[in-house]
Amino acid sequence: MEVASLEPVPLREVWRDEARDFTPWLAANPEHLSRALGMDLELVDSEVAVGLFSADVVLRDSNTHDLVVVENFLEKTDHDHLGKLITYASGLEASWAVLVAKDFRPEHRSALHWLNKISGSESGFFGVELNAVRIGDSAPAVKLDVVVEPDDFTREVRASNKAETAGTSRYRDWWREFLPEFHATYPGWSNSQTPSSGNWTNFPSGRSGTVYSLAFSWPKGASRYRLKAGVYLHEGDEAFAALEEQRSAIEESCELELIWDDMPDARAAQIFVTLEDVDPDDRESWPRYREWAIST
Repeated sequence: MEVASLEPVPLREVWRDEARDFTPWLAANPEHLSRALGMDLELVDSEVAVGLFSADVVLRDSNTHDLVVVENFLEKTDHDHLGKLITYASGLEASWAVLVAKDFRPEHRSALHWLNKISGSESGFFGVELNAVRIGDSAPAVKLDVVVEPDDFTREVRASNKAETAGTSRYRDWWREFLPEFHATYPGWSNSQTPSSGNWTNFPSGRSGTVYSLAFSWPKGASRYRLKAGVYLHEGDEAFAALEEQRSAIEESCELELIWDDMPDARAAQIFVTLEDVDPDDRESWPRYREWAIST
């Protein structure tokens, strides 16, 4: 059997101009960064104004709703682009900042490592090297290698300590057990790998501003928690109305009695089903909750 080799392709052969070619491509294809960073990213906008300047690409993690700002460069890193990344991340109050470049100078790697060292548990900096490759005469393929990232262990320890102080460490343990089984059941649905310390998490729907949501909640007047599985519409009015017109067909299709909540006091809306009378502290019942959540 003949085995081919990957051959490098000069970046300028794939994207001739950084601003006119590469930035629009990166904005239109967030799945590449999603896989590299282990996030579920959706486009907010490109060339986003920050004072007199503009950030190349701004994304949002559909799981946490965190902003991710991206500065890209088709050459070796320099002080200019690193400074722009910090400026844009600060101006937009982004949780995560990503520098994409052809190569990283050692001093710029060190700078990103230092920034991660002084960042909190819910923020940080990534350095991503960009390469293009092909096999034989094939079309070029993008290759993104993460060369700098926040220390996951350190961030998880910090977040765990914070969660324990808030009395929510149980949720981090729950999501830590939930995520592997979720990924095994639905490979490729989500890139999320970091367990949340909160009572909820989201998964992408393929539509910007709309996510599948899973959450423990305590309804007003109730005596116990419930587990909610449903669709959350961040900009709910128009989408909710369009879905509600198809309510009978949707409920018949999924064979569930759904709760339709237009959340009149908020811009959002949600459609969900619940497992009643659950206890997040009852770890012996977690397998049952997990089975219901994944199947529902």
